[in-house]
Amino acid sequence: LPISPLMGSTLGNFIGIISKYKFSSIYLINIVLTLLVILIITPFQVIDKIIFLFKKKTRKKDPVFIVGHWRSGTTFLHNLLCKDRNFGFFNTYNSLFISNIYSSFLFKTLMRVTMPKSRPSDGVKLGVDLPQEDEFALSNYTNLSHYLFFFFPNNYKEIYNSTLRLEEKDQKKWLRHYDHIIDRISNYTDKERVLIKNPSNTSRIKYLLKQYPNAKFIHIYRNPVFVYLSTYKFFDELFPSVNLQKFDREKLIKLVIYNYREMYEDYYKSKDLIPDNNLIEFGFEEFRKEPLDHVEKVYQKFELENFELNKGNFKNYIDSQKSHKVNVYKIKKELLNIIKNEFKQSFKKMNYKIPKNLKII
Repeated sequence: LPISPLMGSTLGNFIGIISKYKFSSIYLINIVLTLLVILIITPFQVIDKIIFLFKKKTRKKDPVFIVGHWRSGTTFLHNLLCKDRNFGFFNTYNSLFISNIYSSFLFKTLMRVTMPKSRPSDGVKLGVDLPQEDEFALSNYTNLSHYLFFFFPNNYKEIYNSTLRLEEKDQKKWLRHYDHIIDRISNYTDKERVLIKNPSNTSRIKYLLKQYPNAKFIHIYRNPVFVYLSTYKFFDELFPSVNLQKFDREKLIKLVIYNYREMYEDYYKSKDLIPDNNLIEFGFEEFRKEPLDHVEKVYQKFELENFELNKGNFKNYIDSQKSHKVNVYKIKKELLNIIKNEFKQSFKKMNYKIPKNLKII
């Protein structure tokens, strides 16, 4: 069905978004059907508010944030750590219907009909109860969400700068909304600590520390060439199913390069604000070889409890992913030269060179 992931939005938020960014006329049916869903779910959002108002609040610890660009191993790491039942997390349903958490028995069926069973780019399993990025929830809660660029890719620069480099007047608003949706998940799951995977937060370190000064950060990174190629493939396959504007592949190249370059410029400007004992960083290549060892290092560094208790769950998940194959890529020499220049900061900071197993054409 041509329904946008914005179907879980509040009515006011959706109207505000489509008023601010122009959608292409060929997507009018998407807008109409999405609006229809929102009108149906709106009364249930009122019920949700009442339930949360009277529900006993869970004592909350500062979150654990997984940061790093898309296609750097964040999903594998997130799914793995979520096997620890001490963590609360956003599942796919909650990430879209953040304002309809307590009416999930009605709307999960809608999601099962409209969403694919796996990610088209890499075959990673999708499901309404599986872990998901919270930025989708944010896009259905406020117009200060970076993931609006998925729907309005022609505005990717404007959206990046207005949602990741927040103006003074928007910082408190964004933090209030973000803390609110994290509170919802903490209270709903009855977990003190929420585990969050969100590539866009790689750019938001300085804002997150204002709200969560003792937050823990796991930064996972990967060779920038493979990140570019994998992200381009991922977005090229994802965009036709979610965007609300006409968008061509030449622009997509510029979008991917811009997002990566700016994201890591912001990250390295703010990284030193994180206390040493609250940050751990490692490359995807090493993590993929020894995922359990890296998880143990995370627990030791952050003094998290119950690693041994969850070790069996971690092993089972790791074993279930052993058949997953990483895509093989080729690249034009001209594009590779552009990437080397645009991503030179990351090559240096992450200590990467051009990969030997890359086919250059």
